[in-house]
Amino acid sequence: MAHLAARLEQLLQAEGLTHLVLYDGDTAKVVLDASTASRDGESLLSQESASHERAGRQLYYILEELEPDFTALRTGALIRTVLRVPTGTVLYYLVEPGFHLYGATTAMDRLTDLDARMAECVNGLRLPARYSPLNYGALFNDEPWVRGTGPLSGPPSPSASLPVGPYVAENHPATPALPPDVAAALRSALDVQGLHYIAYHQSPTTSWGYDIFDHPALADFFRVQTPDRRRSRYSRMGQLLPGVTRRMNLSLRAILQGELVQVVLDVEQGAVYYHALPDQCFLMGVTLDQSRVTEADQQVARLGSELAEG
Repeated sequence: MAHLAARLEQLLQAEGLTHLVLYDGDTAKVVLDASTASRDGESLLSQESASHERAGRQLYYILEELEPDFTALRTGALIRTVLRVPTGTVLYYLVEPGFHLYGATTAMDRLTDLDARMAECVNGLRLPARYSPLNYGALFNDEPWVRGTGPLSGPPSPSASLPVGPYVAENHPATPALPPDVAAALRSALDVQGLHYIAYHQSPTTSWGYDIFDHPALADFFRVQTPDRRRSRYSRMGQLLPGVTRRMNLSLRAILQGELVQVVLDVEQGAVYYHALPDQCFLMGVTLDQSRVTEADQQVARLGSELAEG
């Protein structure tokens, strides 16, 4: 454990990270605080460090409850979670089965760089144990072990260049119609090279969803799962997210000010996104392609800002 602590000490030197915690299940093995000179024992933890350690432990319990849904989707393990409030962000990485690395920052202008540094560190911890590196957050698309492995890697295929319009499916029950401008914004956000599913939730049980799962360029993602089965599972997840985010907000309240604006649930194959809107509405987005996690993240954020301002 000492060599892991030394690696994490080096990571903590990156300007902007304030806390790092390495967990074995729900047990903190290494707790580091950038503002504390002595970091050798649990008894020396500051109250703030203890709050971060507790928040990471609660996050472990919350995310464990989502595992059955990701298992049913067959999208692989949850490898990276991003929780963003207006004043800061928590990053939570899978190191290897049972081990997770928690990091916190209030340096929002350096978030992309700190996210990449944590991802590099975690892959550096995986390799000595003979685990293959993971493409966390699509941060390593240029690496040799990523290049050319995905169905949408490299130049778009002819089918990927087809317009998405004819393939947009509406997957919501009979509900009051959305305002035309909102429906148009949702449909136009869909992109073969990024966002493949988007749902606008007025409440957990009232939502309007659109996807392009039937697009020919996405056929490789449905070798086992059918589009209808994916739609059903993502609809269920949308119903669960308000309760999940409420519990996350309670967990983060002691360490960061403000309610969750964005949650990224990054799995081995793609990601699920939550974006808060006014009046307790929210967006849920999905990309099926791990190499497009960043693009889809940006598309959901842009759509959320557009709808909030409109």
